[in-house]
Amino acid sequence: MVVQGSLDNELLYENLKYELGYQRSFQPISDRLKNMQEIDLNYAYLKSQKDKLIQERQDHLNDLFAKHPNSFFTKYKKAGQNPLLADSGGPDGTSDQARVARYRSRFWDKMDFSDIRLLYTPVVTNKLKRYITRLTPQHPDSINKASDYLIQKALNYPEYFKFFANWIALNYEPSKTTFMDKEAVYVHMIQNYFTHERAFWSDSTLVSALQQRAGEMASSLVGKKGPDVVSRDINGQTRSIYDIKSPYIIVYMYNPSCEHCIEETPKLIQFYHEWKNKGVEVFGIAIDTDDTEWRDYVAKSGMPWTNVFDPTNRSIYGKYYVDITPEIYVLNPERTIIAKNLQVHHLAEVINQDRMEYR
Repeated sequence: MVVQGSLDNELLYENLKYELGYQRSFQPISDRLKNMQEIDLNYAYLKSQKDKLIQERQDHLNDLFAKHPNSFFTKYKKAGQNPLLADSGGPDGTSDQARVARYRSRFWDKMDFSDIRLLYTPVVTNKLKRYITRLTPQHPDSINKASDYLIQKALNYPEYFKFFANWIALNYEPSKTTFMDKEAVYVHMIQNYFTHERAFWSDSTLVSALQQRAGEMASSLVGKKGPDVVSRDINGQTRSIYDIKSPYIIVYMYNPSCEHCIEETPKLIQFYHEWKNKGVEVFGIAIDTDDTEWRDYVAKSGMPWTNVFDPTNRSIYGKYYVDITPEIYVLNPERTIIAKNLQVHHLAEVINQDRMEYR
């Protein structure tokens, strides 16, 4: 490839040629080291050869960057560079967790957020995906903390802020992930960044709708106190979740005409009979139905637990978020939500695991 009149393309192909030769030398050594132990006679030699190649590659890039500091290729290539592991460690004895945390904190140091052209290359998306999904533990608190750290870097660069906020929110949007408490990350992103003051890319109506949805989810996140629901049962008596004395409560929200509910209800009935004497109770809440359909369903299915229905929805609105039915939440003895978005076959494992931790 011969390029004329475009320094960036000239540098691109010069570097591609170098990288091809580098990989031909580097990969065989790396592959051999993977199958060797440090006590092997050739290990030290091969390790030194590998380190030498890595340093030569870094010198090549540093020379390219120094000669062409203002080229777009330099910005692009710098942005794609990861921190060196040697730079991410501390003194001897530094834990792997601490090294990863330091590595993650330096991951974006060479990204030029003032240049929006980088957003049109693969480098930003690839780094963002790796940063959020691979370098960050897939737990809501960790993801939220990592997201805040990155977005604080981008707040003064509107297009980057917009891209990061939307990418993270969409990737943890409840209908697009199997993450256990998927709503926790989504709620955090919407409530903090999709506000009328910050979400310049959205109109006021959409922002209000997003905030309302996030607010409905926020009250029933894993780790929060399960909201009480006070409503009337089949006999017209007022029943409350918090009146139940059993250590574990399954909050089961269903719709009589829902096909998945029709499949799961018999399974839950069987589970209930097996676990009722082990400290488990069920509180059933019918939604999106009418009084006649509800009563017929309770009688036909033979649900043996407390079942309530509020045709006004006032007693259940804003309590437990329901994306699709059936929706199952599990409350522990402290009435903390320990799991949600479950199927019946998950319940035994969830309760047994919590019992071990509760002890």
